[in-house]
Amino acid sequence: GCNLCAVGSYADAAGSSACSACAVGFSSAVGSTAASDCFFRVCPVGYTGDELNGCTACGVGSYKDAAGSVACTSCGIDATSEGARTAVGNCICPAGYIGNASSGGGCTACGVGSYKDAA
Repeated sequence: GCNLCAVGSYADAAGSSACSACAVGFSSAVGSTAASDCFFRVCPVGYTGDELNGCTACGVGSYKDAAGSVACTSCGIDATSEGARTAVGNCICPAGYIGNASSGGGCTACGVGSYKDAA
C-alpha cells in the first residue's frame, strides 16, 4: 500500500516512491500533496529570513544561535566560520591569526616573526 508523507514533506505525483522535504523553515501536514501545502513556521538556528523570502543559511564568518528572523551575528574581527553555524563556539581564527573567536573575541594577525599555519 501507499504511505502518507510525514509532517514537513509532500508527494506531488501519484505513485511517488519518495516524499520531498519542504524548504528550511517550512512545514506541512501529514499526507500533503504539493509544495504549496508547505507553510512558514520559523527559521531555525543557523538560518535567517522570513516568510516572504524564505530561510537562508548564515554566511561564512557568522552564526545564529536562536530560531527566528533575526540577522546572523558576525564572528568578530578577522574571525571566520563555516556557513549555517549555530553558536559563537563555531567561530575560529584562521591561519595567520590568533585570538578568542569562539567566545566572540575576534582575531588579530600574528606578530612579526611568528606564524600560525592552521585554523
